[in-house]
Amino acid sequence: MPPIPVLAKILIVFGIVVIAAARNVHLGLASLAGGWAFAFWQGLPLGRVVQISLREFFAAENLLLLLLVILIMVLSGAMRKAGAMEDFARSVKAVARTRNASIILTPVLIGTLPMPGGAAFSAPLVEALDPERRLGSDRLSAANYWFRHSLEVWWPLFPSFILTATLTGFEVHRLVLINVYMFPTMVLLGWLFLLKLPSRGGSGASSAAPGAGVRAPGEPGVSGLPTDPKPGAREVIAGFAPLIIILGTYAVLDLAWRALGPSLGLPGPAAALVGRYFPILTGIGAGMAYVAVRNRGRSVWKGAANPGTWKLAGVVAGIRIFSALLSAGGAAGTAASELAAAGIPPLAVAALLPLISGLVTGVGFGYVGLSLPIVLGLYRAGSFGALALDPLVALVAAFGFAGMMISPLHVCMVVSAEHFKATLPQTIRRFAAPLGLFLVVAVSYVAVLSRIL
Repeated sequence: MPPIPVLAKILIVFGIVVIAAARNVHLGLASLAGGWAFAFWQGLPLGRVVQISLREFFAAENLLLLLLVILIMVLSGAMRKAGAMEDFARSVKAVARTRNASIILTPVLIGTLPMPGGAAFSAPLVEALDPERRLGSDRLSAANYWFRHSLEVWWPLFPSFILTATLTGFEVHRLVLINVYMFPTMVLLGWLFLLKLPSRGGSGASSAAPGAGVRAPGEPGVSGLPTDPKPGAREVIAGFAPLIIILGTYAVLDLAWRALGPSLGLPGPAAALVGRYFPILTGIGAGMAYVAVRNRGRSVWKGAANPGTWKLAGVVAGIRIFSALLSAGGAAGTAASELAAAGIPPLAVAALLPLISGLVTGVGFGYVGLSLPIVLGLYRAGSFGALALDPLVALVAAFGFAGMMISPLHVCMVVSAEHFKATLPQTIRRFAAPLGLFLVVAVSYVAVLSRIL
């Protein structure tokens, strides 16, 4: 009997994990079990599997990620208790004017800050904009996740962007221009499929009256508060203050680290961790300090860390171990070899390889780091003929992004679904159609770009 292809094993394990999560099995435990099953299927001994699991759990990267997620959840809980979520919703409403525009703008603003698990921060803010759940939990979960990542490929602060620029040698402005089509495409498709409710028919929380998202004078606003009186400039700024402080602190420290970090002489891995987590952790800390000072007491912190916080931390840890075990089992590399051995055309490999890598890793820098070097090697070997590198990089980015977006390992999708009490299949089903159309647009864009360059 011929051996089962690794790609088939990956899909089988992914399917089991998603089905288990849909049946209310803790996703962290389901991921951990799926990772162990794949590792044993690949022939890794028990001692090696245990070693990899423990090493990944206690790795500095994982502990810092867990700390960041916990702090985000604690800050979100404190902001809810302090009324800061309603203040933020009122400010967004004053700027965006409609509920739908507000739901787009909020995760996009958070998305400018490429923090791991950042959807955990935008989720309660999005919820405050639709407290009656008129869109439904699955739509809100998908919308928060979708718009949170609308900047993923072309925003220069994202690790995937930085790694792509490093591997290709492209300057920042060149890489931005290559992928700038993504943002308007994501916003338009997200609005059409996730926010534009049917004018008639439908049932339950996912339906709304005609004109949903457009307020008439005197109607309740997007945060459930009266539209009048309108907040003044000072109130709007105060509503955005926690986010401004977090983003501002992050931006300043990130720039300072980029300028001064290389002179400190830290080892490469340590420097990468400091650069990735120090600015954002400090920014979250500054935001927490602002909330505490403004409310003149610690009562807002009581109960801010609840069982859901620790459950989410367990999910993140399980996903990280799952990803590490897939990597140790040679998931991405072996799948790439299987694709090549099957005689698949180079352009198809350039699309499928990042798609699989994004699915396996669930992170942007994962699909870039695993697939782009192989695609660049094929390019330098002349496998793509006269095709320019720019459209090839855009193709890798689009399919890697799509794989990352549907991956059950993607922390942002997990935390978004957890917050809105939607399952992963429900969330994925909501954005599957716009994601498919995004790929159609991306392929068309790459075809045009290849003719121009």
